Amino acid sequence: MKDITIGKKYKIYGNIFIENSGKIVMGDNFKANSGKRYNPIGGDTVLRLICAKNAELSIGNNVGISNSTIYCTTKIVIEDNVAIGGGCKIWDTDFHSLDPTIRLTALDKGVNIKTGTIHIKKNAFIGGGAVILKGVTIGENSVIGAYSLVSADVPANEIWGGNPAKFIRKL
Repeated sequence: MKDITIGKKYKIYGNIFIENSGKIVMGDNFKANSGKRYNPIGGDTVLRLICAKNAELSIGNNVGISNSTIYCTTKIVIEDNVAIGGGCKIWDTDFHSLDPTIRLTALDKGVNIKTGTIHIKKNAFIGGGAVILKGVTIGENSVIGAYSLVSADVPANEIWGGNPAKFIRKL
């Protein structure tokens, strides 16, 4: 593995799965819960950080992540003081082409696959089981309800939830 930087005073409970061909930076006071013993809400039982070739995963200071999967093919930025609950999925890619003539062939690897930067701003809270899709920005201080599917930008200081996630109220 290459190009992984982790700040001071990090805490990792359990074992993290990291696959890195890009660049991963984790700030100070990073806290990871990874394993059945460290997050009792169920769902995933490991924290996975996957960063593809030439991709950048940036995790700020005082960020906590439990048993989730972050899959980065271009760029994912998680700012300071963000909490990511158990079983979340944060993916900046569609993984496969939407064109069936490509998707059903060996050409599917990397051809016409849509990607988009994800940006989770300061003090956001992502409830357990939420899915954050490509190209989404979650505004400062915002809250995403458990098991929500976020496919559109969430403004600052708002609570969103559901499938698809919708505005619930201002903070």
